[in-house]
Amino acid sequence: MDLVEGSSVVITGAASGIGEGLARECVNRGLRVALADVEKAPLDALVDQLLAVGGTVMAEVVDVSDGAAVSVFAASVEAEFGCVDMVVANAGVIGPRQPLWEQSAQDWEWIIGVNLLGVSNTWAPFLPNMVKRGTGHLVATSSIAGLAPAMSGNAPYATTKHGIVGMAEVLRMDLAEVAPDIGVTVLFPGPVRTRIREAVRNRPDSLGGPDGVAVFSSDPQFDVESIEPRDVALHLLAALARGDRYVMPNSEYVESTATHLVEVAEGLRTSNTADPTR
Repeated sequence: MDLVEGSSVVITGAASGIGEGLARECVNRGLRVALADVEKAPLDALVDQLLAVGGTVMAEVVDVSDGAAVSVFAASVEAEFGCVDMVVANAGVIGPRQPLWEQSAQDWEWIIGVNLLGVSNTWAPFLPNMVKRGTGHLVATSSIAGLAPAMSGNAPYATTKHGIVGMAEVLRMDLAEVAPDIGVTVLFPGPVRTRIREAVRNRPDSLGGPDGVAVFSSDPQFDVESIEPRDVALHLLAALARGDRYVMPNSEYVESTATHLVEVAEGLRTSNTADPTR
């Protein structure tokens, strides 16, 4: 994907973390950005900062789990920017770290709503005009947990991040039939210095609210080895320029993740060659 000066980019989960880092880097490169986030105050602050450095920016407070709200946002963006060049479905949350049998139905509903439905809700309203034009690019933020879960206690999160991979693979097949020049890329970050482990701050009251819900905790190594959001943005934009379908910005996790996938493949081969009657 060639993003030249003046290209337009949509980013969800844009007020902090990876989304913020990507928004800043896009503005630095002269791209127009449309930003969405569920938190108004940090979103407004970011917009002010980007406008102050000459950026072309529009933004709305949007809950990506609400498909109707995202569609309204998409209509506003296209009215302002026309058919956009890239849509980055980045918004994501993580719940309390606890075993699957202790995760509540509300935990699952909240995380699936944001992490998985949020991706389809974000991509879908922009796709008709992209398909009509025949060009564009779609990006979704998954996680290393979407390929090789690295810790226990986050089944809803890992489930949604695996789901993003399947969604992207099928979307490529759909697009190959009608608009093969539209690209789809999945981002697999490892530990990044963001506030995702404090995501319960935005959990809606209808799904348990932020009070009384444990903040996600992880092994201290995930703090030591974290990279900056700008590093993720740089890796992603470089990968898009190369036409990569998959991006893992945390280099120290590439081989362990690849090894896991090889083990899965070997397990499939073994299961297929074994005598099923024994």
